[in-house]
Order: sequence, then C-alpha cells, then structure tokens
Amino acid sequence: MKKLDKLLVLSYLGPLVLTFCIALFVLDMMFLWKYVDDLIGKGIEGAVLAELMFYASAVQVPMAFPLAVLVASIMTFGSFGEQFELTAVKASGVSLFRFMRPLIYFSFFLSMLAFYFSNNVLPVANLEFSTLLSDIRKQKPALSFQEKLFNNDIDNFSIRVNDKSEDDKTVYGLMIYDHTENRGNNHLILADSAEFSYANDGAIMVVNLFNGKQYKEETLPSETNGPAKMLTTSYSSWEKHFDLSEFKLERQDQGAFTKLHRMLNFNQLKTGADSTKLEIEDEKDLMMENLSRYYIFTKAKTDTTGIYNFDLLDINFYESFDTSSLIIQKNIMKSSLIKARNIKNIIIGKQDIIKIKNRDLVQYQVYMHQKFTLSVACIVLFFIGAPLGSIIKKGGFGWPMLLAVIFFVIYIVTSIMGEKTAEQLVMKPWQGMWLSTALLLPIGVFLTWKAMNDSPIFTGNSLTKFLSLFKKH
Repeated sequence: MKKLDKLLVLSYLGPLVLTFCIALFVLDMMFLWKYVDDLIGKGIEGAVLAELMFYASAVQVPMAFPLAVLVASIMTFGSFGEQFELTAVKASGVSLFRFMRPLIYFSFFLSMLAFYFSNNVLPVANLEFSTLLSDIRKQKPALSFQEKLFNNDIDNFSIRVNDKSEDDKTVYGLMIYDHTENRGNNHLILADSAEFSYANDGAIMVVNLFNGKQYKEETLPSETNGPAKMLTTSYSSWEKHFDLSEFKLERQDQGAFTKLHRMLNFNQLKTGADSTKLEIEDEKDLMMENLSRYYIFTKAKTDTTGIYNFDLLDINFYESFDTSSLIIQKNIMKSSLIKARNIKNIIIGKQDIIKIKNRDLVQYQVYMHQKFTLSVACIVLFFIGAPLGSIIKKGGFGWPMLLAVIFFVIYIVTSIMGEKTAEQLVMKPWQGMWLSTALLLPIGVFLTWKAMNDSPIFTGNSLTKFLSLFKKH
C-alpha cells in the first residue's frame, strides 16, 4: 500500500501545483487590468513592478489555493477512474476511503499550511502591497514633452518645445515660463536649442540652453509703486536645473496601514476585539452616568444584576405641581423640556459612538474567523472534489474544470455574501464567515457517501421520480 499511497500523492501534487499557478496567473492578470490606470505612464522601474506583483500574488493566494485543491482532487480521481485504476483498487479489496487516506492526511497538512500563511504571511503581504500601491498612486506620471504643447507637470514651470530629436535628448525652439514668483507670466526664457540630462538618480533634470534670451519684468526697490520694467538678457549657453524629486517613487511610512484589520494576525485581532468590547462597556457606563445627572436613572448596577433602574417619581410631586402658581409650573415644564432634550442628545451621541465601535468589533471578529475559513475550505473542497472525480471518471481539464468552477463560484459567492451580511450586522460574524462551509460540507458528505457506495448521483429512475413530483401537482 505504501507504493500506492506514494503514487496517489505524486499524482495529486502535479495538478495541484499546475492549477494553483494557473489560478494565480489569472488573478494577477485581473489585478493588472483593475489597476492598469495607476501603473501606466509613471516610469515605474521593473524591480518595483516585480515587487508589487509579488505582494499582489501573495494577497491572491487565499482565493487561488481552494480552487487549486478542488480542481486537482477532481482531476486526480477522475483520471484514476477514467483509466480503470480506481476500479482495480476497489476490486483488490481496498475501499475508496482507504484509498483516499493519504490525500486526507495531506489535505489536513495543507489546511495547517494555509492557516500559517493566513495568520503570518498574509498580513505582511497586505501591508506591503497596500503601502506600495498607495505610493505608486501618489506618484506623478513620468515627465514627457510633446511637440508644440505646453507641459505643466513641473511645479511653477510651463515648458514648450517646437521639435525634438529622435533620442529625446535634444530639443529645438524651447520656451520656459517661470512662475516661481507667483506674478503671472513675468519671466520668459527662450532658447534655439537645448540638451536634457539627469543627475542624482533622476531627481534633478539638467537643461543646457543654447543661443537664447531671457525676458523678465521687475520693479526696482526705489520704485515700488512705479511701473514694472522689462529686463532682457542674451546668452550663448546656460545650464538650468529642475527638481524632479516629486516624480520619483517615495516609499512612505507603513504606520498608516498597520492598524487596519487585514494587516493583523490572530493574536492582534483578538487583543483588538477585547479592547473594543471594553471600550463599548465604558461608553455605556459613561452614558448612564451622564443620564444620572438629570435624575432620570438611578445607578443601581451591581456585580449580580448589572442593570440600571428607573427612578420612581414621588407621587406628592403631582399634588405640589397642581397647587403651584402658573409661573412655577411654566418654569418646571421649561426645565423639564431642556433636560429631556439634553438626555436625547446624550443618548443619540452615545448610540452613534457605540454603533461605530460595534462595527469595528465585527470587523475584528470577521477577520479572526477568516483565519480559519481558508484552512477548513481546503478540507471541505477536497471532500467534494475527490468523490466527484471518482463518480464522473473524467480526467484532464474538461469536466473537472467545469465542475470545479461551479462549486468554486458557490464557495466564493456565499463567502462574500456571508462576510458582507456580517459586516452589515445582519448576521453574527461566525454565522456569516462559516456560511459557505455550512453550505458545502453537507454536499461533500453526500458525494463521499455516494462514491463509497459506487452509486451515481442521479439515475434514470431517480430523475423520473423527481419529474413525476411536478406532474402530480
């Protein structure tokens, strides 16, 4: 049996790695399509783009890995069934469950590996990916001069060229408007030709101007209120520098992203959830303390009851109120109205704060459960794919891929739906995050039972009986 177990594991590893790479490649292409506008035209270095794609691939693993497990299990057992190897194994007295046992162990190993990745690698990948993508989005597009068009990318300068050489280093008919003094178009530089070069790793653009003139309006200090005078300067050559540091990719501090929920591991999420629960309780206590100042509530919270009781108004109050003068009654009613409005504002304000903190708590709990859903999904999808492959007895990428896509779409749709309903407080976090597992697990048990008993999923008689139910009604 050891040779058979080894054969099964080796037959499973090939499709698993292949489908995982294909799924990851497709998801990476979807990422590029989504963010293509943020990446094109900014002169991003190949190393930076490769780093971004590496982190993007790591972020896509939780979606690619379950699909790879599902497709590989269907392909492996479908191939064994198509070549009658599965029939020979069963004829020799080996049950399907015993035949699946090495891959069951392997699936549990993959689930532990998936949890480690989700808890330790994915938060770091999310942090690096979000930071780098944010830096690229903030970066200006690469500086490019088009013929006979003004370029305003460099702050306080407007530059126009009439013609360019093929190497883009020499231009002709250069015109530069200098707006550094914020006085309009009071400073113009013209040049018959110019050569461009770069220094300090591209942070400075050096422009060598040839055969030109400079026109600048200036007001002399002794003539502050007088008219501006035009100063004209001719030159044969002039070296001018432009700061291009804003066009360089600047890596910002990651501190702005470290507190996001998807950047945290399980222990950090648990600590954050516990802290948020305490903050919610503190806000409730503070609200009741504020209300108690208006003598509406009596703070009777104890370790045993933990509740607040309403004050009972003294019945003599109504008698004294009726016998009071009209002015006193108006003052009492006015004071009561002010207190009621203050109480309403306190309750509304604290309710908003508590609602925000509750949503924050739900986010912590959602991501805590998400650390485990990926691991369990690998096991559940294996118990769907393996028996399904042994039933359909088809290998390759045809039927296995079609069936895998159907079940994977169900898994993804229910996962997203469960997560969104949990975030909207429609369902509890554990209910929303385990919705897909609760839906697919019975299907896996049913398919495994069918495969172990060598019974097809649908037979002609069962289909006839199913259709006959509609005819009766």
